[in-house]
Amino acid sequence: MRNFRRSLKYLWPYRRRLAVACACVLVIAGLWGGGLAMLLPGVKILLSDEGLHGWAWMSIAQDKLGAALSVDRVPAGYPVEKSELSDVLRVGRPYRKGPARKAGLNRDLWIIGLGAGEEGDPDRHLRADELARRIAASTGPLALRVYDPAATDDRGVTIALDPGTVGASAGLLGWVAGLIPSPQSNADRFHILLHLLLVSIGITLLRDLLRFFQEYMVETTIFRAILDIRSECYGVVLRLPTTFFSEKGVSDTMSRFVQDTAELGHGQVTLFGKTLVEPAKATASVVVALGISWELTLLAMVAGPPAFWLIRKLGKRMRRASRRALESWSTILGVLEGTLTGIRVVKAYTMEASERRRFLRTNRALLKQQRRMARIDAATAPAVEAMGMCAAMGAAALAGYWVFNDLHGMTGDRFLALMACLAAMFDPVRKLAKVATRFQRAEAAAARIFQLRDEPQEPRVLNAPALPIHADSIEFRDVSFRYPSASDHALKDLRLVVRAGELLAIVGPNGSGKTTLVSLVPRLIDPTAGTVLIDGNDISQHSLRSLRRQIGLVTQETVLFHATVAENIAYGLRRPRTEQILDAARKAFVDEFIRDLPDGYDTMVGEHGATLSGGQRQRISIARAILRDPAILIFDEAMSQVDPESERRITQAMAEFVRGRTTLLIAHRFSTFIAADRIVVMDAGRIVDIGPHAELIERCDLYRQLYLTQLAPGDGP
Repeated sequence: MRNFRRSLKYLWPYRRRLAVACACVLVIAGLWGGGLAMLLPGVKILLSDEGLHGWAWMSIAQDKLGAALSVDRVPAGYPVEKSELSDVLRVGRPYRKGPARKAGLNRDLWIIGLGAGEEGDPDRHLRADELARRIAASTGPLALRVYDPAATDDRGVTIALDPGTVGASAGLLGWVAGLIPSPQSNADRFHILLHLLLVSIGITLLRDLLRFFQEYMVETTIFRAILDIRSECYGVVLRLPTTFFSEKGVSDTMSRFVQDTAELGHGQVTLFGKTLVEPAKATASVVVALGISWELTLLAMVAGPPAFWLIRKLGKRMRRASRRALESWSTILGVLEGTLTGIRVVKAYTMEASERRRFLRTNRALLKQQRRMARIDAATAPAVEAMGMCAAMGAAALAGYWVFNDLHGMTGDRFLALMACLAAMFDPVRKLAKVATRFQRAEAAAARIFQLRDEPQEPRVLNAPALPIHADSIEFRDVSFRYPSASDHALKDLRLVVRAGELLAIVGPNGSGKTTLVSLVPRLIDPTAGTVLIDGNDISQHSLRSLRRQIGLVTQETVLFHATVAENIAYGLRRPRTEQILDAARKAFVDEFIRDLPDGYDTMVGEHGATLSGGQRQRISIARAILRDPAILIFDEAMSQVDPESERRITQAMAEFVRGRTTLLIAHRFSTFIAADRIVVMDAGRIVDIGPHAELIERCDLYRQLYLTQLAPGDGP
């Protein structure tokens, strides 16, 4: 459970909210116990002969005497029966070091009265309830009249009562009994029962209000903590090297954001929310209750239709909130997928902070829906319980009336059994049988989340200096690179110098290392050996932001985001002017098809540019690079999805744009690289030859083969 415990630190900023929720749990537990202690024992006492006051006196008398007491009927044949005494107090087990043991009150002695026991003394023989009341009211030494059934004699015993031995429960009972007039009839007892039931309803409503607040506080607090976890992991993902995604894949990373964080949240909710409740056995309770009294059971079940209506009403709201939450999830997944699949562009254009802010906005939209769902979920169970409890109390009031008036065969025992069944029907308790498995599932999710969180990020030099604007050369000095999961190097001891302003084409068969080579320049990957220098400066010792702001990147896999056409062109710039966007669009021939879109440059592009053709997507990507006005241009097969006519026109525009800029061009088409100053031929991670087209076609067999079979099928020189 190490990772699950580690996840709890994200709740620390919200510890005050959790403390309030935990305090609510304590109060709820106290109210629940107090309600049961008041209702069931209270009703039992009211229906017994001794009543509430008799139970209170008996409890205090036991504590003062220091011995257990019980009421015994006087059997026939005992001399004490001549006094017309019907019941007596029988001494049970004397407490250790109590007044009863000190006074010699042994087990099974009867306390039959008070005083010296003179004939004619009105206190010589007293009923058990009156004796208990007198003992409870006494504060000093008390003379008791006791009778030993075994010896058939009675005697006087003086006992020193100790008021300080009265326990808290007995004292509370005495205090309550002192507030309530002693009932003189069954009608008085019934009125006390009604008041007791009203107090129970009040306790239930207060408990349910606290329960709603506690569940709402817990769930929304954990939603906030999960938001923080996702946001922190998102910032980590933006700083991971691209080799992580080539090895782990994007979908697995997204699953950790979505499913794993949800599972972790369920575990935290289980821990702080609903771990102390268990489900009621409603069906069995209804069957038993119907056997006891079908009339009262049906009366209690009148809460069913209102509860069904309430659940249906809240269910509709929950369905709407759930749908909106799922839409928010879809938006989050769209942002995640667009960012992660386009991570090369995000990094090359230094848009990590912008993407983080965009993700936070969509995440907050989801939080709003989750809070609404939590509010509905927290309100449903307490509201239904309150309805059920009110109906049950109504049935209890009628059942009590039947008991006191001997109607419908309702006895005290049946009453208590019915109350137990009705309580089980509306019991809001939930089972804890699967808590352990829930924690284990949360632990597995936490392990995957923190595995992502702990991944090594892109190496950065603390307080690294900014890289000066490129003006001289790009040098690859003894560069080697091997992907983490590969068995062989993608680049091997490569040496190359690119002059400033030079258009350098890179050709070679698939897997020769062309894309790997150009990825070293913006530090999308770092060499495993050797150094990349720009104007003699080791780029690994300078800030990534200053490096990548000098580079424009157009990849073979066109990356467009779920935004407008204009926003996609301006991606990477903070506040570009509209004129700049339009100028870049014209140079990349984007404006030709934009005119046919319904909202022009404000038209939303579908996910991954699904609403546009491959050539249109590529031209928007090229316009983005033009607008950036970089010192270094990298085209990784940028013309692969452009039709020949668009390619010809873009090539004309690019001929003007690349002038004076250092350009690295990976291409398979002869028409694309024929105008290059030099052509680098690569094979198996090494440079085979370098030179212009005319020289390479004469001396390089690999280049000649590529030209004839792949680079220019059907093209003329």
